Amino acid sequence: MTQLSIARLQRERRPIGLALQGGGSFGAYTWGVLDALLGSRTLSISQLSGTSAGAINGAIVASWLAKGSRAKAREALRSFWLAIAAPAVSDVVPVAPIVHLGAELWGPVERKWRETVGTWLLSTNVLSPYNVNPLGVNPLREAIAAHVDIDAIRSKSAPALFVTLTNVRTGLPRIVANDAMTLDVLLASACLPQLFQAVEIDGEPYWDGGYLGNPTLWPMIHSGLGRDLIVVQLTPNHALEIPKDAAGIRRRLGEIVFNSSLVAEMQAIMALRAAAARNEASSPVLDLRLHRIGPPRHDLLQQGSALERSRRWIERLQHEGRGAARRFLMRHGRDIGVRETLDIARVFNDARKPKMRVPANEEIDAAAEDPAPMRRAAAGN
Repeated sequence: MTQLSIARLQRERRPIGLALQGGGSFGAYTWGVLDALLGSRTLSISQLSGTSAGAINGAIVASWLAKGSRAKAREALRSFWLAIAAPAVSDVVPVAPIVHLGAELWGPVERKWRETVGTWLLSTNVLSPYNVNPLGVNPLREAIAAHVDIDAIRSKSAPALFVTLTNVRTGLPRIVANDAMTLDVLLASACLPQLFQAVEIDGEPYWDGGYLGNPTLWPMIHSGLGRDLIVVQLTPNHALEIPKDAAGIRRRLGEIVFNSSLVAEMQAIMALRAAAARNEASSPVLDLRLHRIGPPRHDLLQQGSALERSRRWIERLQHEGRGAARRFLMRHGRDIGVRETLDIARVFNDARKPKMRVPANEEIDAAAEDPAPMRRAAAGN
């Protein structure tokens, strides 16, 4: 294919923004989604927002798109996730020396027990990343450095990239864009405090960005780089049944916490659209077209863990994500650039409205204008 035909194809592709949720090894599902989207001849990725595993996936893609190679981006994603699954770094969790005794040899029952023990040790304060890993070693650093080109991300040819961090001291989110991107930023965005020591950036400690933005949408909404945003969601919106065992309760609580920021942003978009419509005002959210791929099937979410790193599990998630993206493109590919396909009100809003009570001072003001109800009440006494 000639350079002229490549340039023409790029012009014809419709720009999209990708909002990539974090979720530990479930980020391999996003790898599958990205693999399918990068293989599309009708779409181009103009911007990405990511948190935790979503930030790493986004940084890998941005690195190679900056160099003009979608094929290399797909190769780098595969290389990264298979490196994470390899036995050499399968002990990515710092408690691994205690609870990891050869992950490839554990069956489903033993694996569940192993993960439960690890969670118990952390949740009961028996272990902390500061005493079990005093040097602050993070095996993710080497894997990210091998697959992400920070200089390419900072170049003008890179798509916009937004990564969310949580400031430990202030409890506020920090959004880092291309020009300030570093390896430490990506590590901080994926820094679960139960597993890793806080990452210091500019003298401030940071934890996983998923607590405050998973992922953050507003930078892409205001960027002007495209009106179509595809959310790649890993966290389920609802549970099929009420969890009653300790592990199930912890899992569902984590899902709610790490999905809460996305729910809040979606509800804010609904509110801003309603306000703009009432006031007949212009707003970026009116032109926004939201789409979604995911979450993974409930049975898949129940079968595995965000801490599981076996190659079989990683490849299964990739296969599921790739299939989900292909189904999305078949159903909604022609809607990109035309209409929104995500029903925000149905997915992210409770239809049951609260009953509004009239404040006491308003009741008094109303009675002053019409004293008849007060006279009738007095007569009844």
